[in-house]
Amino acid sequence: MTKAAQNLLLVFLGVAVLWITLGSGEYVNYVRPGFRYPLVAAAVALLALGGAGMRREWRDAGDHAGHADHADGHDHSRGPKVAWLLGLPVLAIFVIAPPALGSFTAARNADRTAQPPAPPDNGFRPLSAAGGPVEMSMSEFLGRAHEAQTGDLAKLAGVPVRLTGFVGPAGEGQAGWQIIRMKVACCAGDAVPFPVRVRGLPQPPADSWVRVVGVWEPPTGAQRNRTVIHTLRARSVQKVEKPGNPYE
Repeated sequence: MTKAAQNLLLVFLGVAVLWITLGSGEYVNYVRPGFRYPLVAAAVALLALGGAGMRREWRDAGDHAGHADHADGHDHSRGPKVAWLLGLPVLAIFVIAPPALGSFTAARNADRTAQPPAPPDNGFRPLSAAGGPVEMSMSEFLGRAHEAQTGDLAKLAGVPVRLTGFVGPAGEGQAGWQIIRMKVACCAGDAVPFPVRVRGLPQPPADSWVRVVGVWEPPTGAQRNRTVIHTLRARSVQKVEKPGNPYE
């Protein structure tokens, strides 16, 4: 790989990062939305470095004979051929565009399921079973379910809730299917699944995004003292578009 090619690769990489950040918005498939501006700054830096290197190459092209470089019969302006592998991330971004993590990743990381989220400092607001479905994030639902499981079941039992996530199969030997949302602290590399088991309605296609309305099924017996995958008795399932930010 020549120095000119290395500089051109930097430019392409900068353009690719700008595209997924400001163009398609697909950067949220890989990192949290708060990383948008650092990504833009990194892309600008790559463009500046690549552009400066290319201009230097063009400026020196006239007297590039470089007796010192070629006196020993080797061209020191070239890097190893393996450096072309650095172009694979650029190709992947423009051609493949890896999607957000889905059911395959959730199944592989089942043993890394996130711990139940802690309630807010001032506690969860009271809910009523008489009202309509309460829109909740997956983390809020799991936090409320764990609080009710280990304390007063009436805090959540019978309250209709609405959850949004992608579809995955239930664990081996388990009935129903799962609605899942991935929780990320920084990027997709540290994602852990937030699963909820769904019973009562047929499973939609795996990895499709759905909105499920149902009520929590409290664990019974010994399960009340264990960390469990909480269950939602579904009343309705509606297919929806993938949200702008697929992670929590």
